[in-house]
Amino acid sequence: MTGYKCGLCKKPVQFDVKNIGMQCPYCGSKVFYKERPTVAKRIQTK
Repeated sequence: MTGYKCGLCKKPVQFDVKNIGMQCPYCGSKVFYKERPTVAKRIQTK
């Protein structure tokens, strides 16, 4: 199961990535954004 956020109603939804034809159970939207942590990455330069 992977966590996504609906692109229309912004509610969090859980889906099995093997499932085809994902649809928001709240509003019926088919646009989703994968939830990612807000962690800053530090990159070293030479």
